Amino acid sequence: MTQNIHLTFLGHSCVLIDVGGARLLLDPGNLTPPLDGIGAVDAVLVTHGHPDHLDAEQVRRVTGAGKLPLYGPPDIAGQVEDLDVAFVGVRTGSFEVAGVPIVATVSVHETLYPGFPLPANVGYEIGGRIFAPGDALTVPSQPIEVLLAPLAGPWMKLSEGIDFIRAVAPDVVVPVHDAGLAPAHRGLHRALFTDFGPTDSTFTPLDPGQSITL
Repeated sequence: MTQNIHLTFLGHSCVLIDVGGARLLLDPGNLTPPLDGIGAVDAVLVTHGHPDHLDAEQVRRVTGAGKLPLYGPPDIAGQVEDLDVAFVGVRTGSFEVAGVPIVATVSVHETLYPGFPLPANVGYEIGGRIFAPGDALTVPSQPIEVLLAPLAGPWMKLSEGIDFIRAVAPDVVVPVHDAGLAPAHRGLHRALFTDFGPTDSTFTPLDPGQSITL
């Protein structure tokens, strides 16, 4: 029996995913409003080490039962060594987090500018239903119900983002990675994703604090 998933958008690329009673926090970065009052989580998943996806003060605001597990690419180990977390370096493959099946694909952050150093990036397929690509336009290994799709970034043209959601063709597109957009541009990007995205996908923009149940 498929378990319901409750997804709460917390701002920028940070999402709280509740599946089967497990609460997983994705990408607590510095462009997300302070993560006070979200309650205890079972684990933190980090796609890569840029500050808009991993911020030490945001992690310190998050509590768990015991030492908080934090998963991410091995190259973020130095960024979290002073935090009260149990760091797990993620490599490509399958594993479980708090009883939730995860499929990870480790790649590299999309190019910002030739010669600019790029961190490793982990795409997470969560519970076989949600795909969080981080800042790499990597297609998941299986059909996905919900895609957390980057809406904008200094490394992505709008047309590339549209091509990405068309390639993944999920049932539901939830736009993320949008804190750098002015309101007028956020509305424009959302409209173009809706107009040119897959016709069978439902485009579901959320404002910080809003949730959907799947």
